[in-house]
Amino acid sequence: MLWRMTMIVVLSTLGLNLGYFSKTAQKSKGFDTLDNFEKDFFVAVGDAQSWKANQDIFESTGKPNGYICTRKSFSNYILTLEFRYPAQAGNTGVLNYITGEHKIWPACVEVQGHYQNVAQIFAMGGIKGPRSEGDSVAREKSRKPHTDWNKLEITSKAGVISAKLNGVVISQSGPYPIRKGPIGLQSEGAPVHFRNIRIKEF
Repeated sequence: MLWRMTMIVVLSTLGLNLGYFSKTAQKSKGFDTLDNFEKDFFVAVGDAQSWKANQDIFESTGKPNGYICTRKSFSNYILTLEFRYPAQAGNTGVLNYITGEHKIWPACVEVQGHYQNVAQIFAMGGIKGPRSEGDSVAREKSRKPHTDWNKLEITSKAGVISAKLNGVVISQSGPYPIRKGPIGLQSEGAPVHFRNIRIKEF
């Protein structure tokens, strides 16, 4: 019995230490974690009541359309995040270089989060620039079920944006005329969850 209790304590301590070292390792690589809803984001468009922080997960009901926005602007960066649709396969997006007035479809460059077309890249809100439909075969192979956590990695460098899905390169597009601005996470019709939002500037 004593041996069993000792093992439980050791394993619990090990788990806590692994979690600590994981966060420390992430930070040591230059990534900042955007995990404080009130500090790191604000509801730029839509209903604040449709968003909530549930421990380390940001949850949106999906209605009305809108987005949360970082309080800080970014230019050259690597952004990683995980998202899932807890109900039906839905639609969201990561809005890069948000410029000008906050509105439902702001001037920006979107990395698509729509489940069937995830990681497409295109300008919107009056911004001109190229569009990438992405590699449909790579997308199909790398995409997990919509209720699982899918990971996006977005790299922005001098107005060129590339996107990976679960570690697989799907698309690249640019350069775009806008190259700096806040980052938005969309609410667009269906419940969506986000977690592990991290960014590294360079």
